[in-house]
Amino acid sequence: MIESADVIVIGSGGLGAATAFHVAKRGALRVALVERLEIGSQTSPRAAGMVSCLRKSDLMIDLIKLAADSIRQFSEETGQPLDWVHSGSLKVARRPVDAEVIQEDILRGRRHGLDVEELSVDAARRLNPFLQTTGVAAVMRISDDMYFNPAQLAVGFARAAQANGAVLLPHTAVTRVLIEDGAVAGVDTTRGRIRAPVVVDAAGAWTRQVAEASGIRVPLVTTAQQLFLTEPVPDARAELPMVRIMDAAVYMRPCDGAFLWGVYEEHPGFFDMHGFDANFDVKDLSLDAEILWHYARDVEAQLPILLKAGIREHRGGLPTMTADGQHIVGPAPAIRGFYFASGCNVAGISIAPALGQMLAAWIVDGAPSIDLTPLSIDRFGTGPWPDDELIRQAAWQYRHFYGAR
Repeated sequence: MIESADVIVIGSGGLGAATAFHVAKRGALRVALVERLEIGSQTSPRAAGMVSCLRKSDLMIDLIKLAADSIRQFSEETGQPLDWVHSGSLKVARRPVDAEVIQEDILRGRRHGLDVEELSVDAARRLNPFLQTTGVAAVMRISDDMYFNPAQLAVGFARAAQANGAVLLPHTAVTRVLIEDGAVAGVDTTRGRIRAPVVVDAAGAWTRQVAEASGIRVPLVTTAQQLFLTEPVPDARAELPMVRIMDAAVYMRPCDGAFLWGVYEEHPGFFDMHGFDANFDVKDLSLDAEILWHYARDVEAQLPILLKAGIREHRGGLPTMTADGQHIVGPAPAIRGFYFASGCNVAGISIAPALGQMLAAWIVDGAPSIDLTPLSIDRFGTGPWPDDELIRQAAWQYRHFYGAR
């Protein structure tokens, strides 16, 4: 156990591990990556690992392009393995209103230099024969999209951080961030106190608990997300483009000769993490397979394979959602040295390489190279943020992740 550090990162998921790596890589600061369980073991490895380059704002497109470059160069940069496939994707509209969104997406994507185009339904099926054309109004191809093995990313960043001098502290729960005279002074943990002038709250589902233990409020809620991994499917080739059905919010991608698929459901479950045991592990999260089957039946005409394929794995995680569907990244305004890296909004691990790099620049240089003001906690004002209203807005953002109205 260490007694002091220059930077303490709480949480070793994608966002926390990426931040720890990029700070440690600078070489001038002592970094401690603190995790209540095993390093990189909670929600991040249970994600879908899909990189969607066509986001809803210019800022998020710039960040995800940077993240995609980092994923392609991950092994070279970190010395750690990361399996990824540049498959592209198909965004499928079944309603006229979603076909209009696709037209807007194409204009925005081309403005940012993305390789996007509208396809005929027959051309889309030729690219991915598992997509049927019944009930399809429009299809957009996004060739820049890719997917990767999410279980490798957080662990890889953490190991690379350690190779660059960071100290990894698994099974070390933070009980309080120490605040003295309006500035961070360190953390109390279940293994003792660590002094430090900078703390990054990247605690994922426990972000609020970490912040609120020190009197800092953050408007996000913890949400349940689950997916299926099928048994092997003949002709499920790795290079088949991913498929997203907009109004159903169902997604599917190849995975080890099978398919991984899930949904952003209409009525997601939300959790108060204060109600969980201190030793709770996300792998023990109670899941509901019928939710997935309900949506598989909804898209049966377009993706009949979802109902036909056997299920090899049912897994879930606990991402965090905000009222506007955007991450919370950057300093807490009232506490010097306190930073957030949270509000992943079911897309955190794919953009983690970019946000970790931006936070490292913020901590070391005083500002990131890209203006992250739209992701500041300041955008929500000073509160209060009633949980019922926060949950209502977060549920809408969750369901409409693909831009369907």
